[in-house]
Amino acid sequence: MRRINGYTLIEVLIYTAIFVVFVGGMMLLAISMLTASQRADTQVEVADNSRFMIQKLQRVLQGASAINSPAVGASAASLSLNTATASWNPFVIDVVSGSLRFKKGSAAPIPITNSMVAVSSISFRNYSFSANTRNTIRFKAKVSSVEPFRPASNSIDIFISIQ
Repeated sequence: MRRINGYTLIEVLIYTAIFVVFVGGMMLLAISMLTASQRADTQVEVADNSRFMIQKLQRVLQGASAINSPAVGASAASLSLNTATASWNPFVIDVVSGSLRFKKGSAAPIPITNSMVAVSSISFRNYSFSANTRNTIRFKAKVSSVEPFRPASNSIDIFISIQ
């Protein structure tokens, strides 16, 4: 009997099946890692926009001299205030098309959030705890990702006082 070197068809099929399962598993792992990375990027974007909004609001409100609207005890979707810089008055904060905007006097509004997030459910409430205290604004909003396949959102609820 002559001996033939090589693999049988069954051996080749078994090795191929093992290889395909291994490569398929690695591809699924890679896709899973990419998806998780994209989801994390979206969450970071929402958190960064939220943090930036809060910092800008605190800076503007702490430098304000008076709150025009909403009135004490009232809520509104926009905030109008006066600042020490007369050319900025009134300083208006509002949301249009999902973007938080600052408007200084007669200048064009400046978007504070980027196009990767949408701001919704915005509310400014003016509190005056007593005649001796300065005004305090309660700011509530929801910041959400605009990516439908990578949803992420952040709710904001803070109090900021005029200094």
